[in-house]
Amino acid sequence: MLGSIPWSVWLGTLFTGKDIREYNIGNPGGFNAMITYGPLLGYTITFADIGKGTLAIALIDQIFSLDYFMNDSIYWHIVAVLLGPACCILGHNYTPWLKFQGGRGFGVIMGTLLYINPLIYWTYMLSTALLTQGLKLPSRFANILTGVLVIPAAFLLPLAPPWTFVHGSIVLAGGFVFLTQGLLTLCMWLAILQRNWSGVVHAFSGKEWSFSALGGGQKISDDFETKKEAIEAKEKS
Repeated sequence: MLGSIPWSVWLGTLFTGKDIREYNIGNPGGFNAMITYGPLLGYTITFADIGKGTLAIALIDQIFSLDYFMNDSIYWHIVAVLLGPACCILGHNYTPWLKFQGGRGFGVIMGTLLYINPLIYWTYMLSTALLTQGLKLPSRFANILTGVLVIPAAFLLPLAPPWTFVHGSIVLAGGFVFLTQGLLTLCMWLAILQRNWSGVVHAFSGKEWSFSALGGGQKISDDFETKKEAIEAKEKS
């Protein structure tokens, strides 16, 4: 349920009176929040979505590392850690509060990675920046490709933050392969894949949103119809 909280709709409607689902790309996520509401409220919503991922994995990690669950084996901890963040993403992407419509899940991924291993988080962020700012790839397409780069890194990056039990739960190859955090990252990537696959199609047709921090913010190709324009066109017809 934590993942299903639609901060972009609730906060946006509260402070601006605008329903984010009726503007620009119509997606109730942090990306569209920055476009629709501006940087102050947009970044607030984005950080709230990131916080959902951090809080969810922190609760799962700490609760399932208690002696009650860890007495006999680490099985319950591993299962909860692998499935919990993916379920948080699915709750975000298909929230019952919005009739099972939702965001894209990237904020939840960021928050989860920040908790389990900051090295993986920065690998994710730098890879995304390289693909979106350096290669100018559209955002959703770039994030899917980022997963392909980050998943192998998650199996290999050796940082063990003192606050988490995830890193060392299953270690293979003499301490060089960190199975739990790698599989956790893979599960999250699979959870966002269906919701973001259309970004690949739109990218090749020139109709996908792109993000340019260096160029002054978000931009969209001229021939991509926004949600608001679609509604206006429907009313006129």
